[in-house]
Amino acid sequence: MKLKRLSLKNIRSYKNVDVVFPNGSTLLSGDIGSGKTSILLAIEYSLFGLQPGQRGSSLLRNGTNNGAVSLEMDVDGKNIIVERRLKRNHKSVTNEYASINVEGEKSEASLTEIKTKILEYIGYPKELIKKNNLLYRYTVYTPQEQMKQIIAEDPETRLNILRYILGVDKYKRIRENLIILLNYLKEETKVFHGEIKNLDEEKSIVELKKSYVKNIEHEIELKIEYLEMKIKKRKFIESEIIQLEGKIKEKEYLEKESEKTNIIIAHKYENYTNMESEYAELKKTIADEGELFNETDYREIISKIEEKNKILDNLNSSYTNLLGEINSLEKRRDETLNKRERVFKIDICPTCLQDVSDIHKHNILNETESLLSKTKQKIEALEKDILIITKTIWDIKSEKSLFEEKKALKEILKSKTEYLEKAKKRYQQTNRLLENLKNDIGLLEKHFNVLKEKTAELSKFDNSIKHKKNELQYALQEEKNAEIHLAEIKRELVLTKREIFEREENIMKKEKIRKTLSYYLELYSWLSSDFLGFVEFTERNVLLKLRQEFSKIFSKWFDMLVPQGSLSVRLDESFSPIIIYKDIEMDYEFLSGGERTAVALAYRLALNQIINSISSKIKTKDIVILDEPTDGFSEFQLDKMRQVLQELNVLQLIIVSHEQKMESFVDNIIKVRKAGDISYFENVGIENIKTENKSEKEIKLNESIIEISEKLK
Repeated sequence: MKLKRLSLKNIRSYKNVDVVFPNGSTLLSGDIGSGKTSILLAIEYSLFGLQPGQRGSSLLRNGTNNGAVSLEMDVDGKNIIVERRLKRNHKSVTNEYASINVEGEKSEASLTEIKTKILEYIGYPKELIKKNNLLYRYTVYTPQEQMKQIIAEDPETRLNILRYILGVDKYKRIRENLIILLNYLKEETKVFHGEIKNLDEEKSIVELKKSYVKNIEHEIELKIEYLEMKIKKRKFIESEIIQLEGKIKEKEYLEKESEKTNIIIAHKYENYTNMESEYAELKKTIADEGELFNETDYREIISKIEEKNKILDNLNSSYTNLLGEINSLEKRRDETLNKRERVFKIDICPTCLQDVSDIHKHNILNETESLLSKTKQKIEALEKDILIITKTIWDIKSEKSLFEEKKALKEILKSKTEYLEKAKKRYQQTNRLLENLKNDIGLLEKHFNVLKEKTAELSKFDNSIKHKKNELQYALQEEKNAEIHLAEIKRELVLTKREIFEREENIMKKEKIRKTLSYYLELYSWLSSDFLGFVEFTERNVLLKLRQEFSKIFSKWFDMLVPQGSLSVRLDESFSPIIIYKDIEMDYEFLSGGERTAVALAYRLALNQIINSISSKIKTKDIVILDEPTDGFSEFQLDKMRQVLQELNVLQLIIVSHEQKMESFVDNIIKVRKAGDISYFENVGIENIKTENKSEKEIKLNESIIEISEKLK
């Protein structure tokens, strides 16, 4: 079977959406509560309708009166579309309509008929019509809250569930029916034996039997009195045992408390030792204190640096102004030189058109030379000022550098001083904790000694309860024997009275009864000795083979999800997972959340493989749906999920998870988002997966490289 398309209308948090399921692995990604699991519930509802105990209100969107689900799938090359509708009335939400479309031929029928057809197409047993779809829940889709349910069940319940979904429960039904038949045959043969007495002796025997009946009735009265006496004796012994068992339970409790207290004491001693080491190190650190940071000195250095910075700012400003003056004077000098050159070349004034005399030229030249001389003197004076300022700037910078070095040393000293202050506080804290630990250890040791004394006092009841239990066994046996004797006598009375009646009424039927009796005895013998043994032998071997294969597959999946060498698993006779840590068997409840999830997931995948391997008719072998399979997983376990998904090797794998890391393990992603109370989809390709998985650090680094490249250009 392969899922193709799911259409939802007013289902939980969805208004009107379609989702397409491609081949390969698909991740339904989104925040908790975004609507991922709703997709899986809608698929299950499409296939099987509302399950026993399931309410339609759990699927229909709040505030709406009608909802619909349409599921398109491929089963053995046939395109099948299943449609179901929900309707809200004044009391509840019910199934309003159901139809199935196979290769374009649509059929509308009752809910039972539609479910029958779907079970037929996907190869599930027809007896599931009026039952919970456990086969689907343990082979295709197990809701998140039910992942660990089968693990937490008591062994008998778990074994019965597995018998049912593995198809082994038929052997139990055969045995139960066979026992009913054997009991029937046994009772019938007893009756027949009483009916085939010799006919010639029956008339004389009847009178003897009537007298015998009176004797039996008197004996029954005596046996009843005797039985009542034995019941009183048994009840008295039981009350004594209950009191003794209370003492034994108290002792066992005290022994457990002693063990826990001893462990706590050892832990406290370990903490005390570690803290003593830390205390010694802190003490040494504080003893080597040395020079400490002085805030006043530090502020004075900062002030000096700021003072030097202000001087440097003023000097730089003066330097800039001097350069501006020199540039202005050099420009003026250049203009004067150009003017002098032009004067030598002019013979006629361009303004008045008169001849320019040599005297006039010499006067102008004298003025120019005087101006050039003054300009030169000013420039030389300014250059001297610049040299003075430059030297001053250099000196100030040298002084500033010395102060900055002092500042850096003071900052290092400040860090050291802060560390010492913290060390002193930790030193005081550690000292207080050491005192507290001493007190705790003393109190715990006193408590441990008290527990040991109380346990020793209660040990005297061990032998007493053994003696009383022996008494009880004897009393029970006496009571049982009395009951058996009474029952035998009562039965004898009934049989005798019946015999009397039958001897008088049924003499003509004895030959026929004899033949029937012979047949019943042969049948009883064969059924009890041969057939019953064969059924029990077959069931044991089938369960053993399934358990061995199940345990092997279960261990394989578990080893993938849990670090090598830390834990191992196996299955006991009731298919209960046994966790082994360093050759010690652990209870499932003592595991961490991630480890329990790993056990449940491994159990679920192994069960899926086992069921699919033993059933050739099931058409859901190529699809697996996992709802939050990594709840509580560590980073190591999350990384191992890639291998798990590869090992599954199914045509279609649908995973619901809010773990971002899972996105890199799958072929396709369908992101589920929720705005307000409405869910919707975002389809994401594999290229987007790689981009989205870039860390923030990588993105910032790439941006920095681009920025530097632009600057270099």
